[in-house]
Amino acid sequence: MTSRILILGASGQLGQALLAEVGLLPATIRSLFDFIPRQALDLTDRTALKSCLQKHSPAIIINACAYTAVDNAEQHIALAWRLNQQLTAELSQYAKASGAALLHFSTDYVFNGLNQRPYTETDRPAPLNQYGKSKLAGEQAMLDIAPAGLIIRTSWLYSEFGHNFARSIWNKIQQGEALRVVNDQTGSPTYARELAACCLKLVTADNFAKRFASTQLMHCAGSGQASWYQFALEILRLSGRHVTIAAVSSQQWPTRAQRPAYSALSSARLQQQFGLSLPAWQHSLARCIEKMGLSE
Repeated sequence: MTSRILILGASGQLGQALLAEVGLLPATIRSLFDFIPRQALDLTDRTALKSCLQKHSPAIIINACAYTAVDNAEQHIALAWRLNQQLTAELSQYAKASGAALLHFSTDYVFNGLNQRPYTETDRPAPLNQYGKSKLAGEQAMLDIAPAGLIIRTSWLYSEFGHNFARSIWNKIQQGEALRVVNDQTGSPTYARELAACCLKLVTADNFAKRFASTQLMHCAGSGQASWYQFALEILRLSGRHVTIAAVSSQQWPTRAQRPAYSALSSARLQQQFGLSLPAWQHSLARCIEKMGLSE
């Protein structure tokens, strides 16, 4: 493999996870990657984006950029749609025209939460909030333009990097803070490092562009499911500390954006077609918490 791979959004949570996992690859493969952090490229500037793409001339683009502040997206609608839909369309158009392949990430929040079983790729999306709507529109733009590439939907991303639920709960536990956590929303907690490692296996294979000659959609999330409350209890158990965590309902913890009550994802298609899957979320969380503890 000699083609270059460009990662956009290298300073975000998923971008940092990708950077960490690329660092574990053999030097000959590591040398193929170019990382563009958010501060180095104004993603609202179409001219700057086009210039960046032409400069690096990647064979594969990994788009780790997104507007992920779910509640803020209800107020900053234009920016959320710019980063989640329009940017995806522009990257898809560039990939289609240049012959590059695109790996793009989406979310479980494209669903309305009425399922009683993990969502599959064939389930009908019906997002409840602007974040989910803008991410679904990004998916649709890529599917319509149909460059070589893959859309990966994931769920409840967390890691030792950036701002996320696991880090927030961990830090509050370390401070001895009593917590109230929602217990009526269920999803598939996904460790960003393991998602990144899985995606890198796909894009560094010699036949990535041929395997995904026209855009495909797959789910990749941690195995199993949990409520935010169950997730927090497991973080507490792994911390070895003693603080109170009270379960509350979504009505007792109102947020600006409505969230699906159930958004666990089935990653069976990825497992069946490529033999790839992520571990049980409890196992993955233990790995992440260990890294958080070492970084204290």
